[in-house]
Amino acid sequence: MEYSNFKTLLRRVIVVPLLVTTSLAGFLLWETFDLNKAMQWVDHTDQALDQSGNLLKLLVDMESAKRGYIATGDESFLPTYLQGTKQFDIEYKALNLLVNDNPPQQQRLKDIYAGYQESEQYDSRIIAMRRAGDADPTLLEERLRKDKLDALREQVGEFQVVEEAQRRARVEAAHQRWLWMITSCLVLGIGSGILLALYTRHHIEKLGNRLLRNEERWTAVLGSIGEAVIATDSDGRITFLNPVAAALTGWPVEEALNQPIGQVLKLINEESGLTANNEVLRVLKDKQILSVANHVDLVTRNGREIAVEHSAAPILAGEGNVIGVVLVFRDVAERRQERIATAEQAALLELTQDSVFVIDMEGRVQFWSRGAESMMGYSKAEAAGTIAHELLCTEFPEPFEAIKAQLMQAGHWEGDLTKIAKDGRRVVVAGRWALQWGMRGQPPRVLVINSDITERKRGEELLVLQREQLRALADRLQWVREEDRKAVARDLHDQIGQILTAIKMDLSWINRHLPQSEVEVRARLGESILQIDNGVKVVRAICSGLRPGVLDDLGLAAAIEWQASEFALRYDILCEVSVPPVDLHLDGDRATAAFRIFQECLTNVARHAQAKQVRVALSEEEGSIVLVVVDDGIGFRVSDLSYTLGSLGLLGMKERAQSCGGDVLISSEPGKGTSVTVRVPGDAPRAERSETCIS
Repeated sequence: MEYSNFKTLLRRVIVVPLLVTTSLAGFLLWETFDLNKAMQWVDHTDQALDQSGNLLKLLVDMESAKRGYIATGDESFLPTYLQGTKQFDIEYKALNLLVNDNPPQQQRLKDIYAGYQESEQYDSRIIAMRRAGDADPTLLEERLRKDKLDALREQVGEFQVVEEAQRRARVEAAHQRWLWMITSCLVLGIGSGILLALYTRHHIEKLGNRLLRNEERWTAVLGSIGEAVIATDSDGRITFLNPVAAALTGWPVEEALNQPIGQVLKLINEESGLTANNEVLRVLKDKQILSVANHVDLVTRNGREIAVEHSAAPILAGEGNVIGVVLVFRDVAERRQERIATAEQAALLELTQDSVFVIDMEGRVQFWSRGAESMMGYSKAEAAGTIAHELLCTEFPEPFEAIKAQLMQAGHWEGDLTKIAKDGRRVVVAGRWALQWGMRGQPPRVLVINSDITERKRGEELLVLQREQLRALADRLQWVREEDRKAVARDLHDQIGQILTAIKMDLSWINRHLPQSEVEVRARLGESILQIDNGVKVVRAICSGLRPGVLDDLGLAAAIEWQASEFALRYDILCEVSVPPVDLHLDGDRATAAFRIFQECLTNVARHAQAKQVRVALSEEEGSIVLVVVDDGIGFRVSDLSYTLGSLGLLGMKERAQSCGGDVLISSEPGKGTSVTVRVPGDAPRAERSETCIS
C-alpha cells in the first residue's frame, strides 16, 4: 500500500469518529439551549406573577389609604393614595410588557385597567366630597366601593390563575426537556460509543486486511518478476529475496534472510576482478537511486561468475525516512555477447562499398561508414549529429513523414533517392531502410543502405528515351503508311479507274459501230468489256482495302457498318452492329486508328476465334469514343498473352490506341468467347491533338 493511501485510510478512521462526536456534542448543546430557553420562559412567568402581585398589593394599599382618609379625615393618609395612583401606571406597563406575547392576558389587563380608571374616578370624587363635607363617606363606601374593589380583585385573580396555569405548563415542558436531554445523552452516548467502536473496528480490520493483501501482492509481484530483486533494512541486512535472485546468487531464501547484503550479493569488476563498492551504503547515505553502468560480475555461492547489470534505490517511508534499499539485477551475459556481435557486424559494415549509416527517426546521423565517406565525400566527423537528408540535399520520391509512417508500420522501406555529394556530384542511389527498435525506453533507429545506381539510372533513362523515339518512329511509319495507302488508293481510283473507264467506253463505241456480220469480233469485244468491268471492281476492292472511302466521306460509324457487312459476306459470320444515328466527333487520325483496330479484331475472329456471331457496339461515353467487339468463339487465357512475334496483332492494337491517348482492354476465357473494348479520346484542340496522335 502506498504511504499516501495508508495516511488517507488512517485519517478516515480518526476523522469520522471525531465528526460523529462533534455532531453529538452539537446536538447536546442544542438540547441545553432548548432547556435553558424553557427555564427562561418559566422565569418569565414568575416575573409576570410577581408583577401582578405587586399590582394587586398597590391596589390594596391605595384602598387602605383611601379608607383611612375617608374614615378619619386625616390628610396624612392621602400621600400614600396619591403615590399609588402615580405608581399604578408604571406597574401596569411593566406587567403589560411581560405578557406582550399573550393577547388574551393583554386583554384581561386592559379590562383591569379600565376598572381601575373607573374606580379611581369614583375614589377621587368621594375624596373630594369628603373634603367638602357633603356626604357620609362610610355609608357611601359600603354601598358602592365594595363592588368595584371586588371586581378588580377578581380580575387580577383571574389573571394570576392564567399565569399560574401557564407557569405549570412551562415548568412541565422544561421538565420534559430535561428528561429528554438526559435520555438523549444516555442513548446517544451509548449508541455512538457502540457505533464508533464497530466503525473503528471495521476500518482497523479493513486497514489490516488491506495491508496484508498489499504485502502478499507485492511479495507475489516481486517474486514473479523476471529480474532478481533483493530488499534490505536500514542496516543493510536482507529482508526479501525473490526466486530469481536466489537462483542467480545460489543462496536459498531462508538462508539469505537477515544476512548482510555483501555476504550474498558479491560483485567484482569485470576487467580488474576487484570487489565493487557496496552500493547499499551509498544509497542509504545519499537517499537517491543508484544505476551502475560499469561492467560487473556476480560471484555466486559456488564461486561461478555471472555478468550482471544492477541498480539500487532507497525504500522511503513517511516524511522521506529511508527504511531500506531494494536492489534489482539481471543476467546480461547474452546481451554482452550481442554487443560483441554488434561490434563485429559494425566492423563488417565498414568493409562494404555501399553507403551505410544509422539515423534516428528525425534523420540525425548516429553512425557513418567508410563506404558513406567514399560515396558522399563527407567524413565521419562532418556527418556525425547532422540531419542526413539536409546534409545530402536528398530528393525523396514521397514525403519524409510518409516514409517514417511506413517504417513504423512495416519496419522497412525501399526506393530510389537522389543525393548531392560534397563535391556537387548528383548521385542516384537505391535506398534500403530498416527500422530497429531499441530496448525499453530507447528510441528506434534506422539502418540506411544506399547503393550507387547513377550509371544504371542513366542507362534506364536512355532506354526510355530510345523507347519513346521508337514509338514516335512507329507512329510516324504508321502515319506514313496510311498516307501512302491513301495516295495509292486515290491514284488507283483516279488514274487506273479513269483509264479502264475510257477503254471500256472506246470498246463500247467500237462494238456499237461494227457491222452485225462481225459476230466473232463483237463477241470478243463483249468479253473485253466484261474483263474491264471486272478490273474496275478489282481496283475498287483494292482501293477499299487500302483506304475505304466511306471512312473519309461518311465517318467512323458508317465505315464500321460497311466493314462489318463485308466481313459477314466474306466469312459467313453473323455480325450485329450498333452505332449512333449521327456520326461521332472524331478527327481523321483517331478515326483511322479506331477503324484499323476494328479491322484487326475482325481479322483475329476470322483466323482464331471459330466464332458464329460477332456483336459490335460504338458509343460515346464521357468525352471518349468506345468501341466494343464481342465474339462467341473458343476464347483463350489472357494470362497466356505475350507480346512476342506470335501476338503482334494485339500489340499493334494497343500501340495504335496508346498513340492517340486511348487504350485497349481484352477480356477472354476458354470456351466463353472474347471481348475487346477500345477507348479513344474524342476531338481535342489542335495543340493537344499534336501531342497525343502524331500526324
